Amino acid sequence: MNRQSAKISEKTPVPLKKVMKPADKWFLFAVLSLMFMSLVVVYSASASWAELRFQNPAYLLRSHLFKVMIGMVLIFVIAKVDYHRYQKFALHLVIISAFLVALAIGQRVIIKGAARWIHLGLFSFEPSEIARIAILFFTASYLAQNADKLDDYRNLTTPILMTAVVAGLIVLEPNFSTALMIMAVVGVMFIAGGVKKTHLAVLVGAAVVIGAVVLVFEAYRVHRIETWMHHGAGSYQVRQSIIGFGNGGIFGVGPGNSKQRNLFLPESYGDFIYSIIGEEYGLWGSTLILLIFLFLAFRGTAIAKKAPDRFGYLLATGITTAICFYAFINAGVAIGLFPTTGLPMPFVSYGGTAMIINSFAVGILLNISKQIPNEGELSVSEKNPVEVPEHKPLRKSRPRSDEPVVGRIYS
Repeated sequence: MNRQSAKISEKTPVPLKKVMKPADKWFLFAVLSLMFMSLVVVYSASASWAELRFQNPAYLLRSHLFKVMIGMVLIFVIAKVDYHRYQKFALHLVIISAFLVALAIGQRVIIKGAARWIHLGLFSFEPSEIARIAILFFTASYLAQNADKLDDYRNLTTPILMTAVVAGLIVLEPNFSTALMIMAVVGVMFIAGGVKKTHLAVLVGAAVVIGAVVLVFEAYRVHRIETWMHHGAGSYQVRQSIIGFGNGGIFGVGPGNSKQRNLFLPESYGDFIYSIIGEEYGLWGSTLILLIFLFLAFRGTAIAKKAPDRFGYLLATGITTAICFYAFINAGVAIGLFPTTGLPMPFVSYGGTAMIINSFAVGILLNISKQIPNEGELSVSEKNPVEVPEHKPLRKSRPRSDEPVVGRIYS
C-alpha cells in the first residue's frame, strides 16, 4: 500500500449497503394459494350466469384471470419498494382518494343501487377501495410521528377528522359497510398506537351513536337489520347461501357441481362465493379457507411486532386487520351470522379493484417483513435513533526507523 492509497482509505469510508432479508415466504405462499383457488371457484360460480348473459361460460373467468395476474405482478413489484417512501405522500393519498370518491358520487352512474364506480371507457374502478388503504397510510404515519403526544385528546383530531370525511363520503355512495370497516380498522390502529383507553371509549361511543343515526336514514338498511335480528337467515340471499352449505355437507358435491350457482344464489361469484366453496368442497374446504386467513392473521401480526419502526408496525397492523376483517365478515354473512353487507372475500371473490388494492397492500407488508432486523440487532427507532460514537484516532506513535510509514493508526 502506498501513501496515496493510505490517505484515500483514511478519508473515504466505505459506504454500508442496506441488506434486505427475503420476504416472508409463508405469507406470500398463503396469499398466492388463495389467488389460485379463486380461479377455480370463480369459474364454477360464474359459469351459468356468464353463459346466459354473454354466451360464454368462461367470460368472467378471463376477466378475473387478468386481474389475478396483475395482482401477482404487483405483489412482487411493490415488495421491492421501501415502504418508508409512502409516508410522505400519506396526506396526498387521502385527499386524492376522497376526491375520487366524491367524483364517483357526482357521476351518478348507478349500479346495483349505488354510485360506487368511476367509469373510464374500457375499464372502471371503485375509489372507496383506494380510500380505505389511503386512510391506513395516513393514520399509521400520523400516529408514528406523534407517538409522544397521544395522551392529549386534541392531538387525535386530525386522524379522526380525516377518517370521518372519507367514511362520510363512502356512506353517501351509499356503501355503509365499507365505511364501517374503515372505522373499525382505524380503531384497531389507535389501540396498537397506544391511544388512551378513555379516549377510545369516547370514540367508540360517538361512532356507535353516529352510525345508528346514519343507519336509520335508509330504509333498506333498517330492513336488513330487522330481518337479521328477528328471522336470522330470513333474507333470500342468506337462505340460498345456507342451502348451499347444506348441500355440501362435510365433503362437498365436487368442483363444478354446485346447484346454487344456477341463478339461485345472487352474487354467487362475488359477495357469496364462500357459499359456493361450502357447497362444492364441503365443511373441509370452507374450513381450510378460514384457516388460511387465520394463518395470514398470525403471520401479519408477527411481521407487525418485529417491524423495524413504529410506522411499519402500525401499517402492518392496519393491513393485516383489514384483510382478515373482510374475510371473516364475508364468511359470517354467508352463514347468517351477520347482516348482509356486500363485502368481498379478499383474494377469492370476483372483483378487480379489491384484488389490485389488496395485492398492493400485501406487497407493502412483504417489504416490511424484508426489513425486520435479525435477532440480536437493534431495531431502528424513529424517536430515539441510536447514535454510534465516532472513533477518535489514537495518539501517534513514532515508527521504528526500519518500518515504512503507512498512515495513522485508528482503533
